[in-house]
Amino acid sequence: MFSTIRTPEDSSSWRSFGIFLGAWLLLNLLPFLPATVSPLPISPYAPLSVDVLVLLTFAVLAMHLPMDAVRRWGLRIATAGVFFVLFYQIYDAVAYTAFQRSGLFAEDVQYLVDVSYFALDSLSWQTGGLAIVGLTAAAGLAWIVPHAVRLASSIGAGSRRAQFSLATVHLIAWPIVFVIAPAQEWGTENLTYQTSNERTRVRTVAAKVTENAQASARLYTMLDTLGRAPVDSTYFGYENVALDRKPHVYLYMIESLGEVLKQDPELRGPYRDMMSVVQDTLSQAGWHSASALSEAPVRGGRSWLAIASVLLGTRVDHQLLYERFQGTPEDVPSLVRFLSDQGYLTVTCQPYTVARPGLEITNPYGFDVLLHRDDLDYEGPTYGWGVVPMSDQYSLGVSHERHLKPAAEAGRPFFYFFETVLSHALWNYGLPPVIDHWSDFNEGNTSDVRDRLAAKAHPPYLLPDSITAPRIFDQPAKIRYLRHVAFEMEVLVQYLLRDAPDGSLVILMGDHQPPIVPSETFDVPIHILSRDPSLVQPFTDSGFVPGLRANNVPQWKHEGLFSLTVRSLVAADTSAQKRASLPPLKPEGVPRSIIVR
Repeated sequence: MFSTIRTPEDSSSWRSFGIFLGAWLLLNLLPFLPATVSPLPISPYAPLSVDVLVLLTFAVLAMHLPMDAVRRWGLRIATAGVFFVLFYQIYDAVAYTAFQRSGLFAEDVQYLVDVSYFALDSLSWQTGGLAIVGLTAAAGLAWIVPHAVRLASSIGAGSRRAQFSLATVHLIAWPIVFVIAPAQEWGTENLTYQTSNERTRVRTVAAKVTENAQASARLYTMLDTLGRAPVDSTYFGYENVALDRKPHVYLYMIESLGEVLKQDPELRGPYRDMMSVVQDTLSQAGWHSASALSEAPVRGGRSWLAIASVLLGTRVDHQLLYERFQGTPEDVPSLVRFLSDQGYLTVTCQPYTVARPGLEITNPYGFDVLLHRDDLDYEGPTYGWGVVPMSDQYSLGVSHERHLKPAAEAGRPFFYFFETVLSHALWNYGLPPVIDHWSDFNEGNTSDVRDRLAAKAHPPYLLPDSITAPRIFDQPAKIRYLRHVAFEMEVLVQYLLRDAPDGSLVILMGDHQPPIVPSETFDVPIHILSRDPSLVQPFTDSGFVPGLRANNVPQWKHEGLFSLTVRSLVAADTSAQKRASLPPLKPEGVPRSIIVR
């Protein structure tokens, strides 16, 4: 590619200078493309790429070196640098879109490995088309970038106008980089792992890479420090708690249910009205409720970290922390193990989990019953996200019929954890109908079955016709997101009214903010529901606000819900002696050393 390096015969002409500017402009704009098609914040220096400016200057200087072989190596280094800048921006855009944080080498390498296991599941005409487009674009870049670098550098080496232009931009750029931008706090905060006094703003790709490497090093240092830190014994003390009253407990987590629903101008009104209808419907059936906000450890994705924070009672905000927990999960107290020790049947439904070559299915929390995709025996029409073909109404129905209902009839309390699937981004699939009985879904995957199910659908009642009447595929992502949340609420309300045993305690909450929909908060709503007001009262005593539509609600953290739930169960116990000596409340959870041992 660089075997022959020629300087244009008249590199000092205006035409050559125009070609130089065109090649420079092309190389300069390429790194901004990922940010323009994703939520990734654009550099405050746009449309100037400082990284490309440095690389192009290096290439021009390399053309003045005496040996042809050395000049070729200079061009190769500059070209490789441009490719690195571009691909790092693509990587950062993907990480920001998926997780609403900057790239973090220490974790993202493992995510890449994990995603590879899902490659076969993702095969479709759509993904195949995207792959072809991606490969075509990559091939085009593989040709364009080296030629643009070679053209700009060869002209720049012999053109005083080009050299003067580079020098002028350098004289303007570096005072901005070192003086003006820091003073004005230009650029977005780096959102990798950092403490409150380490907040830095990233403006160039070189700064991003540096911060990424430093953040990864800090994360490993934190793990080493936690491994030597003392362990809070609060949760181990729960071994001495014995409940006399054991209500059935539901932890119902709606995927991507975030506080953005109350903050976004387009979503705020419909969501508020929806929750008013939900509250009125449940109240008329004798349900009591209380609400708060809970700060999730993550945004946009990585639900398993949010789940771990709730069940373990400590902040699990990084994959490396979760992997440490998975190393010896039986040694870590959890809400699941506490309830199991109290005699509860612990059940979880995970329709998104399926056996894959090289990817082991584990049970780190020690549930008695795990229902995965293949355990649900679904043979109906395909709905939903990714590899999950069934409606959440079906998954909930199977769980109840096979395990929850028999346990209740046998007089055994149960704990049921279910995270919905249908509300998972990107909400670019149709919604299944809400029907009278979930088993009707399982009549075969044919068009006539789908038509019969559609004819049985209950008309949506939580949102106005102006939102539900248009085709969901034609609506913007935010409205599709709202409709999926409303669907999940309809399914849950129907289940609670028809099937939930009397005296059950229902914890309804979100896991994290949705991806794609912009937000700056980590807060998600959390609602407590029960027909027995004495089960809701301990939560209101801890600061929860009665109802589902309160505006000024207190903020908790996911990791505080373990101790809050245990304390509330004891507070609602039949023994006055136990109510008088409640377990300690840990609103912030316990230190993470409990899972890094």
